[in-house]
Amino acid sequence: MFDRGIYGADTGSYENGGAQVIPLPLNLIALIISYLDQPADLARTCRTCRVLHYMTLPQLYSNVSLRSYDYIRYSPLTGRPEGCGGASPFSMGLNGLVTRSIAGYVRKFRLWGEFKEYDLEECAKVGRVPDGSMMLNCLVRAAVEKMGVLESFSWELNTKMLPTVWQGLAQKQTLTSLAVKFPSVRLPRPTVLVPPIPSLKSLRITDIDPLCYPDDISLLLLDSRKLRDLTLHWNPRMRSAREPSVSLHAYFGRLVSRQHQLTLRSITFANLYATNNGGFDGVVDPKKLEEITFINSTGGAGDSGETAFIDLSWQMHSHKEIPSPKMIRGDKISRQHCEWLGTNLVGLERYYLIGATQPCERKSNGQRVRTPSDNVNPYPSTPVPSTPSTPIDPTAISLGKDYLDLVCKNHGSTLRHLLLKPQWRLSSEDLGRLVRCCPNLEQLGVGLEVADLDILCILMPFLPKLSALRILDDPQNGAFAEAMKRIDDAFPENDMGPELAKPEYSQLRWLGLGNMVFEVKGLVRLGGVDTNGENFIMRDIKRASREDVQHVEIWGMDSMEI
Repeated sequence: MFDRGIYGADTGSYENGGAQVIPLPLNLIALIISYLDQPADLARTCRTCRVLHYMTLPQLYSNVSLRSYDYIRYSPLTGRPEGCGGASPFSMGLNGLVTRSIAGYVRKFRLWGEFKEYDLEECAKVGRVPDGSMMLNCLVRAAVEKMGVLESFSWELNTKMLPTVWQGLAQKQTLTSLAVKFPSVRLPRPTVLVPPIPSLKSLRITDIDPLCYPDDISLLLLDSRKLRDLTLHWNPRMRSAREPSVSLHAYFGRLVSRQHQLTLRSITFANLYATNNGGFDGVVDPKKLEEITFINSTGGAGDSGETAFIDLSWQMHSHKEIPSPKMIRGDKISRQHCEWLGTNLVGLERYYLIGATQPCERKSNGQRVRTPSDNVNPYPSTPVPSTPSTPIDPTAISLGKDYLDLVCKNHGSTLRHLLLKPQWRLSSEDLGRLVRCCPNLEQLGVGLEVADLDILCILMPFLPKLSALRILDDPQNGAFAEAMKRIDDAFPENDMGPELAKPEYSQLRWLGLGNMVFEVKGLVRLGGVDTNGENFIMRDIKRASREDVQHVEIWGMDSMEI
């Protein structure tokens, strides 16, 4: 398959008139290798021959993810501990990046998991960083300095990133994406004035705790002029404990004093509990903003009155300029937000109202209540399903009509994705108005007043572009939940196949009925003819899991995860 000169052998033909081996040019081989995405396949290709080794090595090490464990893991096959005869795989991975010449290939570098620290109490009493944590940061700094093409860096360990790593990242002229997670446990660590990274385009900082880790990112926000995506996620402890320790001036004060606006494309705030003093309006250029996400922030209908003094400050200040984003995502609803939708906001294409609940609780001392999923991934990809556990405020339910009216009236012509609250049960008249006003819908997630699937047969012809439909389940509506259960028991996939084979369902790919998810595939021709004498055809329909539809926004966006 290679060029004839690689091995110095004649590859013209096999003996006895066998098939001829066509030599492939190296650029075509490189193109084939570029489609390999599994590390195991890349590693096996590297071991094939010297030529493939050098051609595949840059792709094999382009994305490096090292996970640390706070315990010794044993192989399920041999029972031997991982790293026997050496060190942990995490440490050996860092050692390889520092001592070998492979770090120059790394474009994406991720550190995550649980790093075990020793002598925490003793070091905290004398104001020292544990030696293990300091050595970890020094190793990471040394590895980063050797990464000449580093584009993305992610620190998701349970220990704080120290100034030595920040300084190393500031020197990387190729770094465009940065994600940093602060520890959930409150331990003394050095405070950092984060240096600017001029090439940075995406910044994601999670579990911010200003009382314990008051790192100053204002200089980073001021001088990172290429920044387009900003995600700030605060520790939920502040809101749950009613602790107003967050000051927006600490993050955006330099921008306000310099009268500089961030030209962001996307902004995401989660668990924000801070007073709005009116200075935040001039921080972001509203003309450039395309995506807005506010999760568990600024308050809404049904919230506890204990947070009203802080949350009302966001409703008292009017916006100088109304942004016109293409995407809005949030979990809070209020009369003020409803009125904001009815302003001069134009061009809205995707609107998601999260029905899921908060995935975890936090203790008042800042320590996180661990769940089994925490041992798998600090940012679980599987969202929490829409199962509200507390009674819904009547005001929140009454706002459903107002939201639906404004969506239909002001944004129907441009809206492509729509996800409403599961507690808003739409009648047949509401659905009829929705499909008439929003003919360009591609994904729709709504709750029905009656569990009658026949209404879908009436509505689908008016939504020719619809590819994903989700009928939301309301756990507090016992009759609706029971009807969905009967459908699950007595409505097999094959019964839907002939109906969905009709032309009006040609674009439909995903169908959700409560907790059930169906993948609607292509047409299947069966033997025999129907009553009209035509060939009997049906759609191939398979049951799917929630993980299978995470790429579909009306499922993937229905989560409290950022």
